[in-house]
Formats: sequence, C-alpha cells, structure tokens
Amino acid sequence: MSLTDVSIRRPVATAMFYLVVVTVGVVGFASLPVDLLPPIELSRLTVFTRYANVGPEEIEQIITDPVENAVSGVPNIERVTSRSQEGVSFVSLEFAQGTTLDEAANDIRSALDRIRDNLPPEAEPPGIWKFDPNNISIVEIAVASTRPLDEVTRIIERDVAQRFEQIPGVGTLEVRGGINKEIRVDLERDRLQAAGLTPNDVQQAIARENTKLPGGNVKEGVSDLYVRSLGEFTSVDQIANTVIRYVGDNPVYVRDVASVVDGYQDASFLSELNGLPVIRLTIQKQSGANTVTVADAIRAEVERLNAERSDIRMTVISDQSTFIRQSISSVQTSAFWGGLLAIFVLFLFLRNGSSTFIIALAIPISVVATFGVLFFGGMTLNQMTFGGLALGIGMMVDNGIVVLENIVRHREEKGMGLVESARVGTREVVGAIIASTLTTCVIFLPLVFMETTTGELFQALALVVVFALGCSLLVAMTIIPVLSSRFLTVKSRVSGEPTKKRSRFQLFFERLENRYSASLTGVVARRRTVFGITVLLVGICVWLWPTIPVELAPPTDADEISVDLDMAEGTNIAVVKTYLNELERAVRPLIPQDEITAVSTEVRGGNAQIEIALKPSDQRTVNSQELADSIRRELEGKIPGAEIRVQAQSGLWILRRLFRSGDGTEAVEIELRGYDLDVSDQIANEMMTRMQTVPGVADVRLGRRDSQQ
Repeated sequence: MSLTDVSIRRPVATAMFYLVVVTVGVVGFASLPVDLLPPIELSRLTVFTRYANVGPEEIEQIITDPVENAVSGVPNIERVTSRSQEGVSFVSLEFAQGTTLDEAANDIRSALDRIRDNLPPEAEPPGIWKFDPNNISIVEIAVASTRPLDEVTRIIERDVAQRFEQIPGVGTLEVRGGINKEIRVDLERDRLQAAGLTPNDVQQAIARENTKLPGGNVKEGVSDLYVRSLGEFTSVDQIANTVIRYVGDNPVYVRDVASVVDGYQDASFLSELNGLPVIRLTIQKQSGANTVTVADAIRAEVERLNAERSDIRMTVISDQSTFIRQSISSVQTSAFWGGLLAIFVLFLFLRNGSSTFIIALAIPISVVATFGVLFFGGMTLNQMTFGGLALGIGMMVDNGIVVLENIVRHREEKGMGLVESARVGTREVVGAIIASTLTTCVIFLPLVFMETTTGELFQALALVVVFALGCSLLVAMTIIPVLSSRFLTVKSRVSGEPTKKRSRFQLFFERLENRYSASLTGVVARRRTVFGITVLLVGICVWLWPTIPVELAPPTDADEISVDLDMAEGTNIAVVKTYLNELERAVRPLIPQDEITAVSTEVRGGNAQIEIALKPSDQRTVNSQELADSIRRELEGKIPGAEIRVQAQSGLWILRRLFRSGDGTEAVEIELRGYDLDVSDQIANEMMTRMQTVPGVADVRLGRRDSQQ
C-alpha cells in the first residue's frame, strides 16, 4: 500500500503527523540564534607578539623572523605572511582547506614553545588569534561623565562592566580610552652618569625590593602558622628610598637619580562623542549566542544604568544587530510577498478557493518544518538560510500543482469521486514529481563537497532549499490528496452536475493555449530558422556578458560614514588630535545635520577617525555612498601632511574580510615584494601616483608608513 493510500485512509493520523512537525518547527524557530552569516571557519591563524616601545625593524629581526622560522614547519601551511610595526609583530598562516584548526593551533604552540627562550624576556608570550566573523564586537557604548576620566574608568571597570558580564551570551568586554594610574620613575640622565649607574640597575633594584616571598610554616604550640615576607611597596616614598647600590659606605637611593611620581599612564587612545570626551566600551558575544537577543539585552541594561546613575551617561554608538535585523527583515519580507504572489497567481489560474488553499498549504508547512531541521542541525537564522527559503518558496508549490491538476482532471473529465480521483491522480504523477524534485536537489549537491569558504557559506542555503523541497514533495504525496478527497469543490462534467461558469481570464488563457498549439506546427516546419535565431540570441548574450558589472555582494545603503586620518607612525597623540580637530571643522559643514544621529571621533597612535552615524535609510533623503563621495571631493588637499580616506561603512564588509586575498578589506590590493625598502618605497609611490589617475579609483594608500614598517 502506497504512502498516498495510507494518508487518505487515515486522515487523522496524517493531520497529527503534520501537527507534530509544525509544533517542532515553531518551537525550533523561537529557539534559533540569529546571526548575519552561518558559522564559517577560515583556514587562517595569526600569531601576534607584543614588545612595547620597540621599532618595526627591530621587531622584524628579533621577533618576526624567529617566529616565522619556527612555525614554517607546521603541517598543511600553504602561505606565511608577516607584518611588523611598532611594538607588535603579526605572522599570518594560511592552511590547506579542510585542516582542523584546533590541531594546527596546538602544533603552532609547540613550535613557539621551542623558541620562547630565544625571544626577549620583556616581550609578551606569543598569542594565537583565529578570525570568526560572528565573534566581532556587536555593541559599542560611549560613556560620558562630568567626573574626571580616571574616576570614570574605575567606575566602568569595577561596576558597569560587571553588570554587562552577567548578561547571558556576553563574552569579552574591552575598555578603550580609559585613564589608569601608574607609578612613574623618571630617570635623570646626568645623575645616573655621575653615579655610574644604568637604567637597568634602577629597574633591577626596584624589582628586587618589590617582592613577596613565602617563608614556610612555623609550629607554635598546637598551631601551625604560615610565614611570608611582606616586601611589596605600599607608598611612593618606599620606592624613592630604595637603595640601588652602595658607593663605599654611602647608599645611592632611587630618589638620588630619579623622581618618583604617582601619576597616570600616557594617553594612547582619545575618543569624543558630539564634542564631549567619552570612554568606549566594546562588547563581544559568546560563540553560538543569539546576536540580536544579546544586543537587545545590552541596550536594556544601558537604559537601566542611565536611570540608576546620574554621574554617567551611556550611549550606544554602534550595534551590529541593527544591520542583521535590516538584512534578515528584508529577506523575510521578500519571502512573505513571494509566497503571497505565488498564491495569487495560483488563484488567478485556478479560480477556485479550495484548490488554491490546498496547494498554498504546502508553503507554510514546508517553511515551518525547515525551521525544525535548522534547530536540530545546530544552525542559525541568517541571510543564507532565509535566502534559501526565499529561493525555494516558488518551487514549494510545484509538486502540489502537478498533483492537484491531475486530481482535478480525473474529477472533471472522468467523473471520478473525490477519494478515487485523489488516489488515482496522485499515483499517476508521483514518479514524475519525485524525479523533478531530485533533479532540482542534485543541482545543490556539489556545494556539499566544496571545501572552500564559498562552500561553507552556501551549504546552509543548499540544505534549506533541499529540505524545503523534500517537505513539499511529502506534502504533495500526503496532505494534498487527503484534503482533495474531502474539501475539493470541483464538479464533475461527466455526471452532468452544474459547473461553475468559466471566467474571462480562463477563457483568454484557453484561447492562448490553442494559438500556441497551432503555432507549434509552423515552428517545427521551420527548424533551421528557429535554431539559427536561438544560436544568434545565445551569441548576443555571450557578447554582452563582459559588460555586466561584477560585485561580491549587491551594494547596500550604509548607516555610517568613516573619515580616516593617517599620519606617520610615532606622531605625538596631541599633534594627531590637533589635525583631527582641523579635519572635524572641515567635515561638519559638509554633512546635513538633520540626516545624522551622532558624530564621534577617536585618536589612536598615528591614526584618527571621524565616525558619522546616519539615520536609517527610510528616514533620510541622502544616499550614504553619494555623501561619502561628496565629502571625499571636498576634503581633497585640505589637510596637508595627512592621508584622508572616506568610505561608507556597510555591514557587508565582513564578506570582503572573508574572501580577501590580502591583509585588508579594500576592493583591490597589490603586493610589492623586494629586499630593498628604499627602492620598494620609490616604486610603490610611483604606482600609487599612476593608480590615482585611473577612473573610478579612490583612496589609494600605501600599506607601509613612515617610521613604522
């Protein structure tokens, strides 16, 4: 007995089965995490080593080269690139597709352990970083206050950060722009030379005296006492009175060759929001957590903190969940309207409410069942999974249309009863719809075997389409015959029952079918002409193919514009801030004030940035890309001695990061190799000058900057 016969004979069991499927799908949908992209593991690891206050050339010689030599023997490495800059070394390793990164990371750690003693003791231990597109910071908060920044920093680190860490799904928190206290020992060169001392002598003396050592146990009566030496400094005077060495019988104190100050760390990061100094708090989510849910919880906590505290004011200046909501909402809307249009077209042709309802039922059942598969498969709701649903919605009714049309034909033309027409009509076409569904699913089969980033990205889409089509096939073989055997209102023409008058559209479509049938005779008689026209059209398409623009992803209207200012590395942060203030004064008149929500600035090292937050695209009249181009033209040559770049930030920048072949996110990167840096600089500058003359090219810059690389 076939599946169709069992379904028709046991309609209650069939209904209960689909009720369970729908229930599981609904519960799974409510529990699915939401992200921009499916989980992707890039075959790339980066080894970073920090060595403060050391120049890039020295970093390359004493850090980068040994690390490169140590890790080059790790299995499955295809490419090794490095970047050395002041105070830090980066060595990037690209592995063959399919490499297990956890095992590769263990091999790298073993290789680094072998050279750890060869690295300077002052350098931090090398770390390993793996890029995950779903683990970037999801929310950035600006904290403003009338209190001194050092007090605000302590409030954030001790009180505010703990509130956010308690939110389920919150991972790493980073405070940027804070000011922390430090004890500074400012050496005086002349006094050191007069005393015959070196800075290393002072450092060793302070480290020697600032110790806390265990002293073992002492038994006293029935008690065991733990003994320790309390040698750590508790005041600035103790540091100043530390003896460095004795010259004869006279001690040389730290205060004799240096001044000890209870002060603050030098500022390395400055940030402002709408002209007011702020401290930034960036928050990452835990792996697998729901981005939208975590971001909503963070925003709710921000509102509670603003209501509870009057000494600080917190503002969310960046929220990745906003772009995710917009992207997924766009796909959801497209899928919804696509389903409605499919149902409308069905009704337009069928002109029967019961027939349209029976076929249209395949769409929600297939979609909801797919959510259950995503939940049990450990997947997420993202652009690719929703894109798969939107792609498959039109095909979900194909099998149902074939089955119902055959059922209606047996009912109208052969006068069969509802049950018999449903059984016979489905049995006749079940082989055809299975073959049709399999041929569609086989198209996506190669994606399963792709071991590339593209394959990982589109496997989620392929899985959703295949399972949704499988569900629609099952619906066509079971629920559609069941409903047709009981609720179909089509009348039999053979039995003489009065039939519904045919609509004008149906009559028009019937005449169109007759004319098409008549035209086939002439087409078949002129086979050579038809074949020649077909070849000509194919040739025209191939000829026009190169004229079609090619992009990684369709352009989107961004909600943020960034204006970057780059200066020579090592430039004093106060100088960079001066240039930034001049840049901000030039940018302010160029942006429509009623189209923006906030303007924030930040300074770090020899770089600075102005971030212009725009209103949502549906609440403004200006296009972000056009505004960025306008700002770029107006700023050209306005800030001598600095490089200015203007770009509209889009949430799809992550795709460029995924598919990049270089070290940045620019559209085109050119790598120049050589051993003579002076010659390389000369050639690179000449290349940059020529590229700037190419139409459509903007913001050309060199990756190597003065005093850095």
